[in-house]
Amino acid sequence: MRPSALPVLAFSSAIVFSLGACGLNQTVSRTEPTQFLKSTGVDRSLRVARLPFEHSWRDPSVDMSKYKHMVVRPVTTSYLRSELWEQSKSTAIPSRRAYQMRCKKLARHWDLSLDQSFSSPICMFYKTNDTTKAGTLVLEVALTEVRFEAEAGSDATIPNLPICAFESRTRDAATGRLISTASDRRGPGLRSPHANTSSLTSNEAICDEWSQQLMQRSNKEIFPVVKRRLFSLF
Repeated sequence: MRPSALPVLAFSSAIVFSLGACGLNQTVSRTEPTQFLKSTGVDRSLRVARLPFEHSWRDPSVDMSKYKHMVVRPVTTSYLRSELWEQSKSTAIPSRRAYQMRCKKLARHWDLSLDQSFSSPICMFYKTNDTTKAGTLVLEVALTEVRFEAEAGSDATIPNLPICAFESRTRDAATGRLISTASDRRGPGLRSPHANTSSLTSNEAICDEWSQQLMQRSNKEIFPVVKRRLFSLF
């Protein structure tokens, strides 16, 4: 590397890490769980070490080998903390209604992402819509918090960095028994210049990563430790 390039690189790195630090204080803290997760009665402080979520739990008495099928419900925005919409206020999102519509669009994107992940040949389950099949689980996901990044050319009120939070619960389709829960809150990540994975530069990218990780958590043989992307800050 040319010596003259070193000050430029150092300056650029300082900017990136400063931006990450600004988002860190706002994204690393846990949020109060919604009724979606509270209704399960599970201690949200619990965490499975091999999973990258803030909270993760699975009933240890359940024999997971008996489950072969998975129903993935559409992502719900019914538990969304929409009172925080002004954090995303910009010319693109001028009102609470516009914010809610944008969140529903994000939820639809996540539906497609989850469908793709759980249709992968490495998924331990066969994705289905039939809850009557023996050995079927039902996955429910709630989008609980969103702050949208400022779009190009937008005069956002604050310099937005994307934030998303979710809660999930999995039940036995036949009995309704709670099998597992998870929740997480995540912001943008950093990326190595030589890495093949993209950084978390948008709300959609955050949801895409969760789609993969929610699928991977069932496959312990291939993914003994489910990880966040390289250089992810949160």
